[in-house]
Amino acid sequence: MIRTLATSLLLLAALPAHAQDRGARADDAAFAADDPDEYVPPPADRLWYSNATFLRYNPLGLINVHRLGWRHRLSTNDSILLQDTYTFVGAGAIVTPAWARVGLYAEAQPLAILRVFVDVSGVGYFGTFDQILTWDDQGAKYDDRSIADRGDAGDASPEIGYTLTFGATLRAKVGPIAVRSTAQVSRIDLSLDQEGLYFYDQYWDRLAPDGGWMVLNDFDMLYVEDKLRLGARWTFSDTLDGNGGATDGALAHHRVGPMFAWQFYDKKLPRKFNQPTVFVLAQWWLKHPYRTGAEQPAALPLIAAGFAFNGDLKVLRE
Repeated sequence: MIRTLATSLLLLAALPAHAQDRGARADDAAFAADDPDEYVPPPADRLWYSNATFLRYNPLGLINVHRLGWRHRLSTNDSILLQDTYTFVGAGAIVTPAWARVGLYAEAQPLAILRVFVDVSGVGYFGTFDQILTWDDQGAKYDDRSIADRGDAGDASPEIGYTLTFGATLRAKVGPIAVRSTAQVSRIDLSLDQEGLYFYDQYWDRLAPDGGWMVLNDFDMLYVEDKLRLGARWTFSDTLDGNGGATDGALAHHRVGPMFAWQFYDKKLPRKFNQPTVFVLAQWWLKHPYRTGAEQPAALPLIAAGFAFNGDLKVLRE
């Protein structure tokens, strides 16, 4: 009964959601135990970290995401809705060969079906790998060839700024079938010389409005059993500028395809190294100004592979 209710709540809430455009994620292996009798509450307070590294092609990218901070247990109840409820506050860092972000990250999971998070970070672009390039028109051409030509001409320059992200994940699992929707809205403000500019952001693979908002959504359906997670992911991204996809930069992006994750083990807590998981994702572009045949072959998917793990550096309170 409770599981059926949780699934219904998730499906109702996930329909209007918008989600992350990141490929595989560190939480792809995280689902509550099927048998409440097997549940052992984690420590009340602990110094907890997570780390994930991903390699992506079409578009190309390499990224490492690290978080470290205080994780506080909210409940010891073994019901399906209250298992592993917590709050987390700490530092977050994202590092790539082209840019880095460092800041504060917080999340809360008041119910097993709901997680909310917020991230406030400073960002610095190194001026490498053709970033940052700016345009004053959202209709500008920003395909791979145009970006490479402008980079060769020396137009790319280092920039600094800040980012602000709000998001939520809704999820449920009935038997071996799990569904999950992760939504986020993000704003990037850079110290550019003039207002109203757009810049190509490799992380989102789109023209980002400086000081404007963007939205992303991942919706997953997975078969979960023991160490295996196998299913499909639909990804959507767009800007929130009201242009309705009238130009290349304002076009909403859609892609869909299979995903695979293998969690090697999940040990009883506390543990300094836990839940090591590998991911592979292949998604074919359904809508994109350049990756559905205009520049890249429509048959070429986005391919992402990654490795994630987490652990307890120190138990602060049992």
